[in-house]
Amino acid sequence: MPQLRALLVGIDQYPDPRNNLNSCVNDTLAFRNMLMVSYGFDPADITMLHNRDATLDRVRTALDALCSGVTAGDRIVFFDSSHGYRFPRGNDLVEVICLYDQFLEDKELVDRSQTLPAGVLTAVCDCCHGGGLNKLFFPPGGTAAARTKVWQPPVDRVTDDLQLLQQVSRFKFFGRAPTRDTGTIVKQFSTVPEKNFAAAKGGEGGLDLNGLLFAACQADETAAAGSPPTNNLSAFTFALLDQLAVDLPVADLRDRATARLRLLNMNQTPVTEAPALHPEQLTAALVTFAPATTGAPAQPSNGGPSTSPSTGFDPAVLAQFLSGLTH
Repeated sequence: MPQLRALLVGIDQYPDPRNNLNSCVNDTLAFRNMLMVSYGFDPADITMLHNRDATLDRVRTALDALCSGVTAGDRIVFFDSSHGYRFPRGNDLVEVICLYDQFLEDKELVDRSQTLPAGVLTAVCDCCHGGGLNKLFFPPGGTAAARTKVWQPPVDRVTDDLQLLQQVSRFKFFGRAPTRDTGTIVKQFSTVPEKNFAAAKGGEGGLDLNGLLFAACQADETAAAGSPPTNNLSAFTFALLDQLAVDLPVADLRDRATARLRLLNMNQTPVTEAPALHPEQLTAALVTFAPATTGAPAQPSNGGPSTSPSTGFDPAVLAQFLSGLTH
């Protein structure tokens, strides 16, 4: 019998109350129910870490257990709902998940994934790395606001990161190798011109995640926490579960989740990434990696097509955000 295991992390309470959220624990409960009902996971094989239990040490231990003894045919899932953050390190702009006490860098997951067979790991991240404290959106019947899932660092950290920002020449997107490649950067951002970054010259090191990555939004967008229009789940988790069909290709599920968010007039565009050597994972089914049945994307209620933002990146967007946190 193949093994089905999952690690679900949800953090609503942080040591700094400014960072408290309202939907991340709910997200893990809803995601666990989905794994059990739709995919046959045994609750005994689903590890949950919430709030003060979601420390870096405990997550590391749980990741070791998740990735231990995995063979072809097994299926393992890592799900996180929390804050994200982005900061300069040398020439790289690095994206991380904010655990209760420390950052979880993607290296923790990427390194462990290298020992896994292809087509066993699914990582779903409901967090963001952009800026802004609140997201306004317009569900049918009125206007709503949701807390954005952006970690608020101490002021001295913001000041230091802002000073280092000017030396950034590469991006380290979560789960992916550092890159200067214009096409890769443009794919992850949705706002201004490509010309800010020269094309890659080759020789960029680092390993990609050996698994499918499903993320809440593009790199310059913010992910919304819970609100009544999303059944008090974080917006991405709500849209993903609302549109889930076990035989749907991952790319189609992504498009359906995006369209569902558009129905709320919410500017949040989920992103899917597959390993460079296994692009077929985007046309397979979520979690199972089984051959999928293509379905038509969900459409907005007015019958018009789902739209995506224009592409590009402006470093001033991040600089403005970091600067604003110091005031």
